[in-house]
Amino acid sequence: MSSEPLHLLIADDEKLARRLVRQYAAACAGIEIVRECTDTASMSAALRERSVDGALLDIRMPGRSVFDVLAELASERGLPPIVFATAYDRYAVRAFEMNAVDYLLKPFTEERFRASMDRLRERRTSGTAPQGVPALIRDLGPRPDRLLVPHGRSMVPLAVTSIDWIKAEGDYARIHAKGGSYLVYRTLTELESRLDPARFLRIHRSTIVRLDRIAEVQPAENGRYRITLAEGTTFIVSRSGAAALRRLIL
Repeated sequence: MSSEPLHLLIADDEKLARRLVRQYAAACAGIEIVRECTDTASMSAALRERSVDGALLDIRMPGRSVFDVLAELASERGLPPIVFATAYDRYAVRAFEMNAVDYLLKPFTEERFRASMDRLRERRTSGTAPQGVPALIRDLGPRPDRLLVPHGRSMVPLAVTSIDWIKAEGDYARIHAKGGSYLVYRTLTELESRLDPARFLRIHRSTIVRLDRIAEVQPAENGRYRITLAEGTTFIVSRSGAAALRRLIL
């Protein structure tokens, strides 16, 4: 790896996200953040004003589409190596079509950030994309059959059919599947909108279950139900969830 500092531009409209990147960068030797942007207009101006070794970009920011701005810049003057950092896995295909070096799914760890910076350094040295960039990621669409979830230093595809249940954890959601769990930077409402309502049911404001994982249903007080999943977890279904459950499977 080169001993020259890595000059990095970051663009994210979330103040806390930028602060976290600054903290991660400060803990990594040889990274200098030379510009921070909060929308696509300032990002475009910054990339026109100076050359940088890499850019860490959120995808959904105020202003024009990030991809439209980058396509315009690419045709005019070329682009620096780019790492996308976003809470949404649906843009992965388009990101890699733009020859992105990496795709960080929020929330990402310091270790995962370091790996992306190593990819940027390798791109700067070799001029080609490092091996290991997920080549098979496709646009997951409104009813995906896979979700991308963080796992160690990577993001991996998780088959929707393997999901048992999902629990809200503040602005995050924890997906329980195959005996493990994955914390994703998604609200439960957003996940609910992307899952097939014939197969998944929001039984409570904080919980979604896969219907074919329900092993037992028992009456509970006040017109509610107690359900047990095949893997053993038990839930009390809210009254509104109980009504939907009756329509779907009872």
